[in-house]
Amino acid sequence: MELRKLASYTYMHFIPYPNRLRPLLLACKDKASISKTHALMLLTGLFMHRSSNGGLIASYANIGDIKSARKVFDVLPQRGIGAWNAMIIAYSRIEYPVEVLNLYRQMILEECGKMDEAIVVFDRMPRRDLVCWTTMISGFAQSGRPIEAVDMYRRMQKEGMEGDGVVMVGLTQACANLGDLKLGLSVHGYLIRKDLPMDVVVQTSLVDMYAKNGHLKLACHVFKNMPCKNVISWGALISGFAQNGFAGNALDLLVEMQGCGYRPDLVSLVSALLACTQVGFLKLGKSVHGYIVRRLDFDRVLGTAVIDIYGIHGHGKEALSLFLEMTKTNLKPDHATFSSLLSAFSHSGLVEEGQYWFNRMVSEYKVHPTEKHYVCMVDLLARAGRVEEACKLIDSMNAESGLAVWVALLAGCCKNGKLLIGEMAAKKVLELNPDDLGIYSLVSNYYAKARKWDDVASVRKIMKKTGMKKVPGYSVVEVKGKLHAFLMEDKSHHQYENMMQLLDKLDHEMRAIGYVPKTEFVLHSLDEEVKEKMLCNHSERLAIAFGLLNTGPGTRLLIIKNLRVCGDCHEATKFITKIVNREIVVRDVKQFCHFKNGICSCGDYW
Repeated sequence: MELRKLASYTYMHFIPYPNRLRPLLLACKDKASISKTHALMLLTGLFMHRSSNGGLIASYANIGDIKSARKVFDVLPQRGIGAWNAMIIAYSRIEYPVEVLNLYRQMILEECGKMDEAIVVFDRMPRRDLVCWTTMISGFAQSGRPIEAVDMYRRMQKEGMEGDGVVMVGLTQACANLGDLKLGLSVHGYLIRKDLPMDVVVQTSLVDMYAKNGHLKLACHVFKNMPCKNVISWGALISGFAQNGFAGNALDLLVEMQGCGYRPDLVSLVSALLACTQVGFLKLGKSVHGYIVRRLDFDRVLGTAVIDIYGIHGHGKEALSLFLEMTKTNLKPDHATFSSLLSAFSHSGLVEEGQYWFNRMVSEYKVHPTEKHYVCMVDLLARAGRVEEACKLIDSMNAESGLAVWVALLAGCCKNGKLLIGEMAAKKVLELNPDDLGIYSLVSNYYAKARKWDDVASVRKIMKKTGMKKVPGYSVVEVKGKLHAFLMEDKSHHQYENMMQLLDKLDHEMRAIGYVPKTEFVLHSLDEEVKEKMLCNHSERLAIAFGLLNTGPGTRLLIIKNLRVCGDCHEATKFITKIVNREIVVRDVKQFCHFKNGICSCGDYW
């Protein structure tokens, strides 16, 4: 049969079913027949099928023609697992261990975390040395599959192999992601007992592991004893402090790092932005942003972090400007970028902008909305009082709406007095059996606002039955480098009398210029006068009073509260800044509010 006719026959019978070539290739016992089949595959396009070219490589290898097998492998535009498998086995059979390892490493690099395919090849290898085990352990750790990394290490031990420093780095990374401090300590101990080289890579992995697990003293101990540090070492420790809520330490380390001659990298700067977000240093955040623009390539991760810091401070329009700046540099926003942007709109009350970009996210950028995106949108609509639209959005969700969505709706209903829809949202929240005490408190507060005292008692009964205790609200203010915490009606403080005298004085001055206490935020059935006194004793008011008494004129105050700031305290703080001519920044669990000259940065959309 002529080659053209054979090609036509092949095209008709094999193109739709490329796996049918397997018996044909197995029947080829010499180079001439394999070459003819090879030519047919090129002529008909079957050579491009991943399921076919692995068989061709195996056929050449089976007759001992490794050079031809390798030529086929090298010219493949896309290599499937079959091609890799065939080439590695071919070299393994003729005992070319160096080529096997080189190919194995190359395969891991080109599939980029496709560990399911990698393990197939690994399991078929007749012999596996330490490099192979290391590659698999590191691959699983770097692909976000720490349990499999640990399992692979234990499997390696069972086969009688001991790990070196490189294996321990991969294992340490897995421990960090798992939060398994016990295993992490064991790895550290193994490194010391075996007297393995503790180079900068190994020590940095230990710093990262301890920091991610919240053991910052151990992280600092390893870091301080490192004879040689690099930018990654600094970044690991800075990130650890920032992620564990020690923003001041993170920022101090960033300054120290630069003082030692190191230029901050991506991890350090994102951590610095996180720290600025935690403590309300918007100006410093802007400085970090400026540094990024001047000194580094502005990538998506940094852009998202900067959008976050603008958003949480109520600067939604600035966040949008930054987002548009990102898109002009051809950086394609992903789901995280849009989460930060929609969150910024939510903090600023930019409803139309939120709806517009939510729709563009889906239609133009092809980003499928996740629950986090829906939470941002429901929060944005509900807080603006548009709870009916929020309900319609929930109904349009493809997946079943989760707890966070209903909590956002309930919070908006509670804020705007939308009691009918709030009733439905409260029931949905309780049906989902939340394990967060704050959520039960929100439901309880909603029922109290609706004056449904029997329902308030029922929710509190559930909390008591499950062993939950309401976390008391407290506020913290930093004065002269020390943190001072206050509970509501905290009479134990030695300056309590002075603080109350100042608050009484401010209360009279505030009323004179238009302040009216919002007693609806006292969720108890009490007399109005009692409610007003309770408002004046809220923890944030006490923290502000202490800060005013113990700092000089013009000093900026930063107040941090563990719960949401009540609407009355938000209103009162605006009046206080106008009277005392101070800037007061209040950070609660939701956002920052910058109060100055009687105005809040959130535009009263808190």
